[in-house]
Amino acid sequence: MKRTVVILVVLFSSIAFSSPKSGDDSKKTNNSEFVEQLVPIVTSVLQGKDITEFRENISPEAYVINNNTYESIFEVLGNDSKKEMFVEGKEIKVGSVHLRLTENQKEAYMVLRTKSADNTKTSWHSILFRIGENNKWQILSWHKS
Repeated sequence: MKRTVVILVVLFSSIAFSSPKSGDDSKKTNNSEFVEQLVPIVTSVLQGKDITEFRENISPEAYVINNNTYESIFEVLGNDSKKEMFVEGKEIKVGSVHLRLTENQKEAYMVLRTKSADNTKTSWHSILFRIGENNKWQILSWHKS
């Protein structure tokens, strides 16, 4: 648990200090373009789609923090019992999205709220992305609560 806290503190501080400042108009970006690129990657995972469809959008060292456990995202998605606890289903709805980009626009931090189809369950997701060697957005880490 201590390792998770340290990782999240470093992650939040690195994104906060390297993100464009809201008062600097010369560095403002239109995040909607990036939201449109990143949300489908996340929803593909949460809907339980075949991993081969989006494997290139997951870094080989990507990990998931789910129910206070720290595991490889590939282990979670490859194990039916773990996947069942992580995947939310085909009918999820995206409630809200907050996205911050680094100045060079090669890393992004997203906070996403999802709701079940019947609006009875809400989940929060904190996801760190980066542009990978394949020049595509890749998930680096994912925390679900």
